[in-house]
Amino acid sequence: MVWKLAVPRSEDHEHFGDVEVAIAKETSIKQRTLRALELLGGIDRVVGRGDKVFIKPNIVDGAPFETGEVVQLEVVEALIEEAFGAGASQVIIGEVPTYWQPTETAKEYGRLAKRLGAKFLELDQHPFVKVKVEDAKCFEEVRLPKPLADSDVFINVPTLKTHCSCGVTIAVKNMYGLVPRDDRKLYHRLNRVEEAIIDLTKARKADLIIVDGTYTTLHLGRRPLEDFKETFKLDLTLAGYDPIAIDTVGAKILGIDPDRLRFLRWGEEKGLGTRDLSRIEILGVPLEEACFGKAVDIVQFANNRMKGAKILDYGACTGCLQLPLLIMRFAAKALKERALFVMGPGASANEVKKNGGRTEQIVLFGNCAAPTFYNELQGVFVPGCPPQPEVLRQKIEELN
Repeated sequence: MVWKLAVPRSEDHEHFGDVEVAIAKETSIKQRTLRALELLGGIDRVVGRGDKVFIKPNIVDGAPFETGEVVQLEVVEALIEEAFGAGASQVIIGEVPTYWQPTETAKEYGRLAKRLGAKFLELDQHPFVKVKVEDAKCFEEVRLPKPLADSDVFINVPTLKTHCSCGVTIAVKNMYGLVPRDDRKLYHRLNRVEEAIIDLTKARKADLIIVDGTYTTLHLGRRPLEDFKETFKLDLTLAGYDPIAIDTVGAKILGIDPDRLRFLRWGEEKGLGTRDLSRIEILGVPLEEACFGKAVDIVQFANNRMKGAKILDYGACTGCLQLPLLIMRFAAKALKERALFVMGPGASANEVKKNGGRTEQIVLFGNCAAPTFYNELQGVFVPGCPPQPEVLRQKIEELN
């Protein structure tokens, strides 16, 4: 059976405006969340009497709250109270966990839900339904949790982070936490994660998005608490209805160029929202005041940790930005000599020389960095848009 989900509430009300993004900044997480909701006109613009409300926070790996990986409890507490205050008959907090044993963070979510009369569901213990995706980017059918399918209102609650392969993980990427573990493995194996998150968003677009920007960090997967050197306090909350606009504004706040994020362009092309900042009305704190500067991305993270290799990024999109993590893993084991890995359309021989490219082995990867008469680049070329990880791995091994 293929399930047909309801049209999101946010598409039912023309007066919402498809390009409003609220920004609130203060140290009290709960007050900041309520302020962001107030700027949008209140939760009752999406939640009505008798509604079943599904809240999807980012609880990736059940990491400690101070890492910045997971949504702070106070955000979800405010949303539960506001939803019940608007007349909701049921509130569910749901996530497909990537941990195998409940962590203290997950247990705290369970205690919060019980205290407030909501339910906390680890969704891998519940049924999934097949959902048809109209005008899909890649996957014409996806699986989503039945508790979401049975809900009237969907509130997407991501964190504000950079990401090791997608550039940022905010509203669109948070959809990944709704699919079964086997599906995640498939999307990774096919190297189609960005395509998958667009199709998941098309399958069930959220009625409301609340972004917890208490912290920012780089999402890389499980690692020791002491390795979270890229976590910074921001004390921000973003809110809106348009996932592409939210992610565009979030990327700008983190110092990430939205034009480099393929999934945002695809999302705009598929009618999920706008990435045109001139069409996005900022409510509350001006964007310039909210901007953090330059958050750590995967290139900086890898370069800070590698000894035998360095990555030079000249404006690559998230196609090639999926590969620095692979370079970090393989180069550390395989390289006997120093190597420069060059990517992006702005690469040229002069630029590479400025960054030490005189004696090192040079690997040019991605079609944007292909050697031409104009850029005068020389080195081992790994073609593709993006290159396949296995081909890049083989080239790294051949350097020796």
